[in-house]
Amino acid sequence: MYRLLGAIVIATVAGLATPAWAAAPGNIEVIAHRGGSVNAPENTLAACALARAQQADACEFDIQQTKDHQLVLMHDETLSRTTDVEQVFPGRSPWHVADFTLAEIRRLDAGAWFSSRYRGERVPTLREALDQLGGSGTGLLLEVKHSPRSPDIDQQVAAVLQETRDQWRGNLVLQTFDWRALRVVHDQVPEVPIVLLGNPSLEQLRGVADYVRGVTLSQRLVTEEYIKELRRKHMRVYAIAGGRRPVIRRLMGYGVDGILTSNPERVAELTWWRGGR
Repeated sequence: MYRLLGAIVIATVAGLATPAWAAAPGNIEVIAHRGGSVNAPENTLAACALARAQQADACEFDIQQTKDHQLVLMHDETLSRTTDVEQVFPGRSPWHVADFTLAEIRRLDAGAWFSSRYRGERVPTLREALDQLGGSGTGLLLEVKHSPRSPDIDQQVAAVLQETRDQWRGNLVLQTFDWRALRVVHDQVPEVPIVLLGNPSLEQLRGVADYVRGVTLSQRLVTEEYIKELRRKHMRVYAIAGGRRPVIRRLMGYGVDGILTSNPERVAELTWWRGGR
């Protein structure tokens, strides 16, 4: 059974089958934030490969949309922080992802900024991630970025997931800060679990309870009482944390279902006894 962390979801809810990656009670999932950005360039397939070698259960990636409506793995709305776009396209400031075609983005180096070891690493597309990881046993947690420049990104995500069902089935989760946007994806691909980012109140959760299966919180917002309330709603709770051991131990003591971290190796060291690597 695949153990997916970060923002995944419940054991049973309203007749829905348990996803293949859902952890058993007592297990703690380790999800590599942005693929594991401490040790490799974020949102690259190389980062995820390293995270898996470090005992991560799943990789979290961010999705942005290009000018020609293709989906790429990129956290920021702009390309300048994690690629050489300023050198390749010096006259295109401010270098928004949505202002470049996929063919243009494929020309960029997404690894050299991090280390010469990763020179030549490219910005992957969502399809490439699904092709490479879909059958590997690696869980995928995908955060959809809702930029005003990409108003139809949910429809594009749904279309790709519909076409690639056999690659990711039972091994993929979507999350977002836009608590109602992913209803579009749910309507078209209802078997994909949806998780909320942020700190939704219990009242807000009632409004989306028909399709939301869990919550991902910053480590600062995790409390035992909130976890108990979500348990009553049959929802899972995941925490975004760094690699500090006291913080990880505190979250484990609270009983979170998983930890989303940029340093999966550190978290895996501390959680192996709670359900197993």
